[in-house]
Amino acid sequence: MKPISSFQTLSAVLVALLSLNACWESKSAPTSLEEINRNAEIILNKGEIIQAKLALTDEETTQGLSGIQDQDFQANQGMLFIYPKQRPLRFWMPDTYFDLDIYFLDASLKVIDIERNVEHHPGYDVPPAIATTRTILAQHVLELRSDSPLNQKIRIGDTLKLSAEVTLSQIIELMEESR
Repeated sequence: MKPISSFQTLSAVLVALLSLNACWESKSAPTSLEEINRNAEIILNKGEIIQAKLALTDEETTQGLSGIQDQDFQANQGMLFIYPKQRPLRFWMPDTYFDLDIYFLDASLKVIDIERNVEHHPGYDVPPAIATTRTILAQHVLELRSDSPLNQKIRIGDTLKLSAEVTLSQIIELMEESR
């Protein structure tokens, strides 16, 4: 048996790397909203991370956090509502089980307004009245539990970063295509 030369070893490593690269590049980007993974991370200015669910469709944005029990939504979790265009947005709290801080964001995820301690309202019966936010001209909205320590780290003017399998602009492009 002949010993393997360093040229042969290097050639084998290069072939393996090229094969891995081809596999990596062949992973196709989602072509519809349904194909987008709804789990993402939102990175705050100091590096803290919010584990976020993405609300992309009309059904998801209407449902929001309604029906989610207190023990099923942790302090480091949030919901990011993504809309294709800026518009007047107003949120209400039917069938919620914990108070929320609600962050209104512009197209680049810059915080432009905050509603703190928006009161929860288990169920849909009134009275008492179901809490609502002011109407704010925004493009996206982030909801976090009011008792989350991450809330104290988010201020008006901060720009949040989305870390997901696709970019925010790719999500918006797919949203526009689906309408």
